[in-house]
Amino acid sequence: MTHEYDDPINPEAVAAAARRIAERHRVEDRPLDLLVEEVVLERFCGCVTSANDSRSASILAGLKLEITRQVREVLASGKLIDEIDEASIESFPASDPPAWVGHKARKGS
Repeated sequence: MTHEYDDPINPEAVAAAARRIAERHRVEDRPLDLLVEEVVLERFCGCVTSANDSRSASILAGLKLEITRQVREVLASGKLIDEIDEASIESFPASDPPAWVGHKARKGS
């Protein structure tokens, strides 16, 4: 989701961007600052955070600094788990055992 014009930049959006960058940094062989730049422009509409406008330039710089700080924190924590891993962890153990558990094998089978 992109940041539109005068919408506030909320902490959840910043944290989500930082997590996305950390995930990409884990699998891509690209410098962190380039990933931060790309995701900030992708997630927080480039027209609002344009480096050409002096007011927006300070917002852009602060946003990049905060997101970079959060990315480094996520990477240092070692707790980077993607959505699939998280769903798998949350679904185990399953509440119902498989249907075959507890049944004896038939004789002569």
